[in-house]
Amino acid sequence: MSWIPDSLRPVLHEQHGLLTRRQLYDAGVSTHQIRWALGRRWRLVHGSVVATTTGRLDPAQKLVAAQLFAGPGAQIGSTTAARYFGLTSVPEDGVRRLFVPWGAKSRERPGVSVRRTRRPDPHEWSRGPLAFTSPPRTVVDAARQLRGDAVRAVVFEAVQRRFVTVDQLASEVEAGAVRGSAAVRAAVQEVSGGAWSLPESELADLLASSSLLPTVLLNPVLTTIAGETLPSPDGFVDEVGLALQVHSRSHHFAEEDWEWTLRTDTALGTAGVPVMAFSPRTLRTDGRRVLRAVERAYLALRRATRPAVVARPRLVV
Repeated sequence: MSWIPDSLRPVLHEQHGLLTRRQLYDAGVSTHQIRWALGRRWRLVHGSVVATTTGRLDPAQKLVAAQLFAGPGAQIGSTTAARYFGLTSVPEDGVRRLFVPWGAKSRERPGVSVRRTRRPDPHEWSRGPLAFTSPPRTVVDAARQLRGDAVRAVVFEAVQRRFVTVDQLASEVEAGAVRGSAAVRAAVQEVSGGAWSLPESELADLLASSSLLPTVLLNPVLTTIAGETLPSPDGFVDEVGLALQVHSRSHHFAEEDWEWTLRTDTALGTAGVPVMAFSPRTLRTDGRRVLRAVERAYLALRRATRPAVVARPRLVV
């Protein structure tokens, strides 16, 4: 026996087999009919959402259920939206986070967190029955939720993968609350200085501690004298034409990124640019040795002919 009116069939399909009690009532399904079906063919999710099957919900259904539970005007955001959009640096914690307008209620259920906001995102992204906060809002809210290096990692990944621009992040940080924004602001400032990943930022910090080395350019625009574009190294000591690379599969977000990194070293070497490469682990566990190696290379190259290349600081926007 089915209590689902034909008028609800398209909605049921769009919502992955889920309906709210209100949708059922508005379509003419009685309280008695709902009670009869619950436990036989249907089950309740979060107390107000009806799953029209008795099996476990898949990830897509869990997200739709959270959206329906949060109610009108709800937007999926923070780490939940970041993971949905494919940002791999955001850890999975099993909680679906949503925001509702200030007049609604904050609510908690196992695996779901609904928080009020005075700033509903006017630029939400709609995906079927789901509504997500915009990329800049998503990244900043996710970074606010995280701690330590994870804050920098999500900001760097979002910019590197061109999910957002630095200007968009800076504007969103300024528009939001000052409280809890210090780490996010610092990460945005770092990426605006040219760092595109946490290891690159750590390399920059390490080299800046040297009393010998000149300023190191991060991800500069590099060309030959003739104007041919060269790959951009992670760091570049412009005075002597020394390229510095941080190589790690875990910080290159696709196999193509890793292959590109290897081709970058080859292309720079072909252009006569010496390349020094390090792993993130070496930077963290033996930074002093890395720094000494770069300083020795710098002193040696001061006595050599500089490669015929032109480096310009990259404007990150």
